[in-house]
Amino acid sequence: MSNVRDQIISYAQTNVVFQTNALLQNLLELVDTSKQNILWHLYRLVEQGQLLRVGRGAYTIEVKPQFFPHPNAKVVRIYQLLKEQFPLLPFCVYSGEILADLQHHLSYNNNIYTETDRDATEIVFHFLQDCKERVFLSPDADFVADYIHLDQASLIVKPLVSEAPTQEIEGVSSPRLEKLLVDILCDKDFFYLQGQEAAYIFEKATQIYGIKTDQLMRYASRRNAKSKIEQLLAK
Repeated sequence: MSNVRDQIISYAQTNVVFQTNALLQNLLELVDTSKQNILWHLYRLVEQGQLLRVGRGAYTIEVKPQFFPHPNAKVVRIYQLLKEQFPLLPFCVYSGEILADLQHHLSYNNNIYTETDRDATEIVFHFLQDCKERVFLSPDADFVADYIHLDQASLIVKPLVSEAPTQEIEGVSSPRLEKLLVDILCDKDFFYLQGQEAAYIFEKATQIYGIKTDQLMRYASRRNAKSKIEQLLAK
């Protein structure tokens, strides 16, 4: 089986971007194996980050950097405050400014997003209010447009979807790029990024950064956005 894996990597090293059909045709002539076995190894290599899926049935071995945005001082302070008060709750905290480099039409967003268990959002909201923070609970698009200024560091508390792709950066639980790409399609408070802007962000993100397609699709499925992500991947 390792021979199949090695052959896939070897093929990828000599073909900058390759299609699944071309890989299958090549390997079935070289190795005594099945189509299903090749596809399984291909899937595992993508899952492990050794290959990148760059389109429908298209892959590359080109290594791209991971999206690793450093939290600003206020994000760190809010996260530490919440973990001290609610040590058993999961959190994902980040500033909207981490999306700026991916945007086409720049809408500077300095708000801080604080996500936690759905059942705990109201408790966290009131705690942050008591801390004299300007904070909003799961605002919809109209409320954001009318009352929340993106250039101010307001706090937005909303539910954290279970099994959301997160990563720890400087001690802060932060979103992975796979999570953000799905969230901007689904969350009402990201209305200003949806439509053509979301398509641009998705295209630029996949060009610049390594993306774990399995995590992206799994999270998209949990958010009922799988078909939207598949359409963007196919472009």
